[in-house]
Amino acid sequence: MVGRTLRTHGIEAVLVGGACVSIYSRNQYVSKDVDMITYAPMPSVKAALHVLGFEPKSSRHFEKKGCPFYIEFVAPPVTIGDKVITVFREMRTSLGKIKLLTPTDCVKDRLAAYFYWDDYQAFNQALLVAKNHKIVWRDVRAWAIKENHLKKYQQFITQFKTQRK
Repeated sequence: MVGRTLRTHGIEAVLVGGACVSIYSRNQYVSKDVDMITYAPMPSVKAALHVLGFEPKSSRHFEKKGCPFYIEFVAPPVTIGDKVITVFREMRTSLGKIKLLTPTDCVKDRLAAYFYWDDYQAFNQALLVAKNHKIVWRDVRAWAIKENHLKKYQQFITQFKTQRK
């Protein structure tokens, strides 16, 4: 519904972060926030979300009374580590289309949190996505090398292979 309302107002947005993990893990992980990225001006976003009852709590953070989720707009562009992402997946739902990270980029996004902040929750989220989707491993490995985190990538792959047995 949020995506459709934004599009109705001429706003293109990409779903990123934990909400992608929720989708790709079939809710084995549930995020409390919906992270999106858009180039649209925040006053336009604010007007569109107001139609749905969401009110700003800060310049990029919106909440709706009675809704357990909040929406956060991350500054563009869509990046994972130092890499700008330009290819996305579009999913059709009963409420319309959603543009989001691909499963491979979702794994990289979660691994970035593990690489840079030792976020083991993000590590486990990456495992959930990888177990449920075809991942382009050569892309993930090449990205990990460019990010200078081959050792942590190898730890992830070892854990992934262990869990698949």
